[in-house]
Amino acid sequence: MISGGVLLHKATRLIASSSRDQIGLRAATWNTGASFRCDLRNDSSNEQTLADGIAVRRAYEVRARWRAVQNAGLSEVDRLSIDGRVLRITAIRDMGEKHRVAIISAEEID
Repeated sequence: MISGGVLLHKATRLIASSSRDQIGLRAATWNTGASFRCDLRNDSSNEQTLADGIAVRRAYEVRARWRAVQNAGLSEVDRLSIDGRVLRITAIRDMGEKHRVAIISAEEID
C-alpha cells in the first residue's frame, strides 16, 4: 500500500498523437489526459553528449496507486507532466505484483 501523505505531486498524462506524418512516423504532438497524485523521486543525474552539445539527463522514480495509473490509461508510449517537468516513461512496474503500487521509471533530458 502507498500512504496518501507521500502523494504530494500531481501527474498529468500526455497522450501521444495517433496521427502519422508523410513518412509514417508518429507526429510529435501531445494531448492532455487524466491526472493522478504521485510521489516523485530523483534517482540520478548525469551529463552526456547529445547532438551538438552537452545535455543533462535526469532519472526519476514516480510512485502512485496502481488503480489511479490504470484508470488514467497510462502506458510507456505516453509522457508525464509533473511540476513543469515533462518526463519520458521508460517502464511501468507493479510493485510485488499486488496491484497496489505502480513504480514508473522516467527520464527528463534538459
